[in-house]
Amino acid sequence: MRLRKLVSYGIFVLMLVIGISFTGIARAFDYPPPPGQVAIAQETSDLMLNTLFAALTQEFNETTPANVEQGKHSISLIFNDKNKDMRLVGTVGPLRESDRPNDSFERQANALAMASQPQPYVSVQRVDNKWYYRRSIPLSNFRAECALCHVNFPAGPTSDPVGALMLRVPIN
Repeated sequence: MRLRKLVSYGIFVLMLVIGISFTGIARAFDYPPPPGQVAIAQETSDLMLNTLFAALTQEFNETTPANVEQGKHSISLIFNDKNKDMRLVGTVGPLRESDRPNDSFERQANALAMASQPQPYVSVQRVDNKWYYRRSIPLSNFRAECALCHVNFPAGPTSDPVGALMLRVPIN
């Protein structure tokens, strides 16, 4: 009787170990999010882009030679280094190190933005164990006010590429 309980216990432990192993293996396969969730993230990104451009347009409309420093400060508060979901990225100096592309997506997006025919870039990527819809929007010196803050830009507006706006939206 004691041998029978010992064998039963051994089988139970073996089954438990096998079950835990299969669970670990199953979790190792990380499938991309389904298209429906990606579509929702894309729609969120579209709304985010519209909101940002509305805010930037308002900022440009209010920036004058008399309040350039306040305008620069305002923009830097919106695009602060702690916000990883929206960034202005470029390689046209002068730049802070935090304004340069910092991963493969941003390097590719910036290269496409700086090309003779600037192009946006979109990707669904896993970053720090979370899936994101990532996109870039090429930027040019598209308003005369750009040159007020960016003294290295020619008087605008021009179509000269200067970098990209990077957006990322978590996919639930």
